[in-house]
Amino acid sequence: MRVYSVDPGEPFLGTLAARVADGTLWPGGVRPDDPLALADVTIYLPTQRAARALAGAFLDVAGGPTALPRIRGLGDAEDEPLAGAAIMGLTEARVVLASLIRSWAAALERAPRAEEGARVLVPSAGPDAVRLADDLIALLEQVETQEADWADLHGLVERADLAEHWQITTEFLEIATGTWPDHLAQVGKVTAATARRMEAEAAAAEVEAAPGPIIVAGSTGSIPATRRLIRAIAESPMGVVVLPGFDRTADGAAWSALQEATDAPGHPQYGMKQLVDALGLAPAEVVPLAAPEPAGVAPARTRLMSAALKPAPATGAWLADRDAIGDLAGALDGVALVEAADEREEAAAIALAMREAVALGERVALVTPHRPLARRVSHALKRWQIAVDDSGGDPLGATPAGILARLVASVALGGGAAEWLALLKHPAASFGLDAADKAKGVAKVERLLRGPRIGAGKMHGAMLAAGEEAARLAEWVMPALAPLARLAGRDAGVGELARAHGRAFAAVVRTLDTGDADTGAADMSRADTADARAVADLFAELGPRAELTIPAGDWPATFDTLMRGIVVRSPPRDDAVRILGPLEARLQAFDHAILGGLNEGTWPQLPDAGPWMSRGMMSDFGIDLPERRIGLSAHDFVMAAHAPRVTLTRAKKAAGEPTVASRWWQRLTAFAGEGADAAVERGRRYLDLARRIETRPRVDPPRRPAPTPPLAARPTALRVTEVARLVRDPYAVYARRVLGLEPLDPLEADPTAGDRGELMHAVMARFVGEGHHRGGDAEARFAAVVDELLGTLDHAPEAQALWGARLKFIAAGVIEAERGRPPSVHHVEVPVRHDIAGGLELSGRIDRMDIGPDGRLEVIDYKTGRAPTRKEVATFFEPQLPLEAALVAAGAVEGVPADIPLAALTYVALGAGREPVAWQPVAGDDAADLAAETMARLVRLVAHYRDPSKGYLSRARLQFGGTLDGDYDHLARAAEWQNG
Repeated sequence: MRVYSVDPGEPFLGTLAARVADGTLWPGGVRPDDPLALADVTIYLPTQRAARALAGAFLDVAGGPTALPRIRGLGDAEDEPLAGAAIMGLTEARVVLASLIRSWAAALERAPRAEEGARVLVPSAGPDAVRLADDLIALLEQVETQEADWADLHGLVERADLAEHWQITTEFLEIATGTWPDHLAQVGKVTAATARRMEAEAAAAEVEAAPGPIIVAGSTGSIPATRRLIRAIAESPMGVVVLPGFDRTADGAAWSALQEATDAPGHPQYGMKQLVDALGLAPAEVVPLAAPEPAGVAPARTRLMSAALKPAPATGAWLADRDAIGDLAGALDGVALVEAADEREEAAAIALAMREAVALGERVALVTPHRPLARRVSHALKRWQIAVDDSGGDPLGATPAGILARLVASVALGGGAAEWLALLKHPAASFGLDAADKAKGVAKVERLLRGPRIGAGKMHGAMLAAGEEAARLAEWVMPALAPLARLAGRDAGVGELARAHGRAFAAVVRTLDTGDADTGAADMSRADTADARAVADLFAELGPRAELTIPAGDWPATFDTLMRGIVVRSPPRDDAVRILGPLEARLQAFDHAILGGLNEGTWPQLPDAGPWMSRGMMSDFGIDLPERRIGLSAHDFVMAAHAPRVTLTRAKKAAGEPTVASRWWQRLTAFAGEGADAAVERGRRYLDLARRIETRPRVDPPRRPAPTPPLAARPTALRVTEVARLVRDPYAVYARRVLGLEPLDPLEADPTAGDRGELMHAVMARFVGEGHHRGGDAEARFAAVVDELLGTLDHAPEAQALWGARLKFIAAGVIEAERGRPPSVHHVEVPVRHDIAGGLELSGRIDRMDIGPDGRLEVIDYKTGRAPTRKEVATFFEPQLPLEAALVAAGAVEGVPADIPLAALTYVALGAGREPVAWQPVAGDDAADLAAETMARLVRLVAHYRDPSKGYLSRARLQFGGTLDGDYDHLARAAEWQNG
């Protein structure tokens, strides 16, 4: 057997290409004197990306055009299917298995269980079923890849001594694994795992007929079929095996530890040992394959990493290992450790490291499985116009076309205001209108949607009534959404939903011509983008599917789930820095490799057995435990960490929560000890640069604003309720009355405390003003008034329930209080308006005025929250009630004489606490004096603001200090000047 290895510090593909070209890997070590000899060579590599890179390496070695070997990626059977073998697509598999899961869940709902009254619940909604199907597909592929036998499933729970619910799961797995092959046979397809196995077996059968050297390189042989292919190649006279990163520095004790240690599956060399054992070789029989040029990576780094990542039982030899290495700082020469405060700082430091590498002319790559970090770095590199080749691509659901498709489904099947606006404002959603007409219509619809929620099914009518522009938009929008909207409220097959969705999507975009009417697939024209094609492909794949039936209301979430796992990638670019996942980076060589996201749970990912089998079941069933994947990740980590320059990065916090450093980070820093200080210092340079580049010059906080508009612009009219605001926060009155700024209502605004107050005021006005409180059936009349007015809140059922209960709570107290009062003449919801000294018009609405048998007047104001105290009223903090009395005295109320004596000023608290109703007088015999004094203070305040030099100060007299929640505090920059 000819089995070689390329050391981790050497460029794998460059070494492989050089040794094939110079004849080292040919039988006898001599290449035929034929310029086309390379065409007779067959090379198998783990990934298609590695295959493309190897082709480039051969061109580099030849220095120009040359014949190339036949280079194939192992496991890429999807790209070149075997003759007559159609591969089951992921979308079809998800739908078929999700249907099976829903049927199982329904059966469990009906099935009796041993424990009386117990119910076994399995998530069966459309998106839940698809997610469970994804996990089931992963398990099916794992079992098929590792060639376990589903027949061993029977009795597994008893053998593993597990809880009863696992028995329920295995019962389903027995059904699923019996049904699934039947479905595949019926449709004449095979799974991707089967296709890979078949291709490996076909390749193994062709080994003996190979016209030239046949080489398998870079594979760890973790799949049994691949392992058999490797063995067949190794046993062939023309065969060569080239292992990646085989640790030739490990001694016998280290290899023995991999046999015995419980954490051995997580070791970087665990897969290598299994493969070498399967080939029947001793580690010493693996021959090093020398690189054409030294890579510049000290062998001491390999020895350091080998020692640091030893299995746990072997770490007792660390002291001896340190002595053997000697210069630990030298072993880490070229390594930088970046421990950032958070992910944002980590991304900034990585971007700067990549920017530096570009300036130095280095080949640089970020290697990370952490997609959010990759996106942050890609965004940060735009600052320097550095092009990025990101192998991870973008999730389809996050692309413009994916977002639009999701919005179409959501809006057509009952989406809310946010979804409506997002759809209407999407750049690709033209609805057949030109940009100007669409913008006008969207502006009208946005005003329509800001405020109370529009009830289901009422959107079309509301748009038609919102103005000409909105009506014109509705004429396009509603027909566009109709194919999918007409399915609302009933169950439908996924295929039917997808076809209708595809037609609606095409109608919304209007730059797409609807393709196959049966599938709703779209033929791209001006929207010919990768993400739009991916959406159309998904519709086309789903169109024929009739296996899964779901409520139409589940379709938006189900479609979103079906988009997950679909990635849109741009074509590879040679003029860009690389962002790669660990698998894509395997076998690649870079001058500077940045390994990012080194936190537990990110790299490596936490082992997860999934919902279908426990760890004990997996072990007894004979498939690899999740820890095996950690070993593969560890091997990728070690290989990538052997670039001439390496930067390892992690964030101490993610999403505001503390993180735990990756086990490899912890091992390296613990083993190196003070020897890692220089590496930390090199990393600190990137952090310092990142912090400096984000530092902004100090800006002195602004002064508290007190604008002084010209007198002609100052308000000449105020409502009684605004006087307290003028006292407390004059700037707010300036913003509203001078600048004309009104707070923007939120989308689908939930009813507020103000709305509750309006409702209770209306109930009391009707109940008292119409004399219902005097009747013998006052309770029934109160309830009738409440029911009628609550009917105006059909868009807010929660408010109807809560406020209805509150009104029911106060009913008896209201009736009792009214019956205990002397007979009076009631005036309710009384409008008032009067010009006061200083040229200001003061207006308002008095909740209630009672004229008693003695002819005296009581002015009453209802409060649904805390009622103001006598002190607050007397100190001009709450002047509304005495100002209303002053307006009565000024003759502002028609039908009430100005000289009517005042009996009292009273607040009535309605359901503000445990007491249903509380009558709280704030003035009695002194009411007239308080009203006159309050009006005099208002006149002086108006005179103050008629002085051009006096400004409207922000937050002038906020009670109790106030909180930064005013409508205009952000405009006044209150947080800056108050806390600066």
